[in-house]
Amino acid sequence: MLRPPVASRHLGGVAAVLATAGLALAGLAGAAAGASTGSAAACGAATQATIGAVDATVLTDIYRNELAGTEVHFDLAQIAGARDLLDAVAHHDQAATFKAVHRIVYHRRWHIVRLRAVDGSGRVLADVGGPYVIAPVSGVLRSGGHIVGSFVMSVQDDVGVTKLETHFVGDPIGIYFQGRVVAELGANFPGTPPSGSTLTLGGVSYRAFVRSFSAFPSGTLSAVILVAPPAASLAKQPCAAVRAGEFGHVAVRLAQLAPTLTQHYYGYASTVSIYTGAEVFVRRGASQVTSTGGSGPAVLPTSGTVSYQGRNWLVFSFAPRPSTRVYVLVPPA
Repeated sequence: MLRPPVASRHLGGVAAVLATAGLALAGLAGAAAGASTGSAAACGAATQATIGAVDATVLTDIYRNELAGTEVHFDLAQIAGARDLLDAVAHHDQAATFKAVHRIVYHRRWHIVRLRAVDGSGRVLADVGGPYVIAPVSGVLRSGGHIVGSFVMSVQDDVGVTKLETHFVGDPIGIYFQGRVVAELGANFPGTPPSGSTLTLGGVSYRAFVRSFSAFPSGTLSAVILVAPPAASLAKQPCAAVRAGEFGHVAVRLAQLAPTLTQHYYGYASTVSIYTGAEVFVRRGASQVTSTGGSGPAVLPTSGTVSYQGRNWLVFSFAPRPSTRVYVLVPPA
């Protein structure tokens, strides 16, 4: 039995932007540096695709974190250890199972948007949560040393993913399930999935990037992000600079969501790394404040490239405060 959707994950501190952390967006933009243009050829017609590839990577990382992030492991433990749920499923008690599942889904101390419990015969005893849910995770239910059933749960719904992508990346996004749009943000998407690689909305010709993800409890859904035409000045940069700059764009947006950034640089650096795959170094002058990649190169350029641990990296950096610089190291495409 389906209940009304649980509210999408709350993004703590979204309203508290850079000013709360002693930052200003204009200041960040002015203090940011991407990969140097050097003498490399302009990205030109490949600019939109380069940006889209980065944005799609971040979207995929958002999805992966909903499958295997810290919160997911915590929630799995709550379900597997729920005595009321285990006893109810072991006795094939539908009413008691529904009560236990409802308690778990609507518990105020953790975040589960949908949970389905199945007994050993394969019968669904309870299914509580929203109708359009992404990134299902399965597990078994054990009681008395025996498997008595199984479950499928998720910590995120489709609307929540559109909010995360909008905050982290900023592209219009639509999610389609069974051939129709079920969630959208940033634009009014067509009712059915776009058939080509471009989509014109409001007189703007967007490049559409599509990724397929698992839906709850089975099947797939399609997430479509729309990348707007780039500025002419951006198209004149090398593709490496465009790539580094787009990952840096995400890092700056994540900084906007950190109301206490200057007090929690490690948490911020880890978040950027989770959602971009980049290595992040925060330095104050010659001193390293924190990093996700060890001690790092002895000297980090504000832009361009650097060699570290046998790899070449693209560098984007910005200064959240006059004395502090964040370096985002991105592998070349």
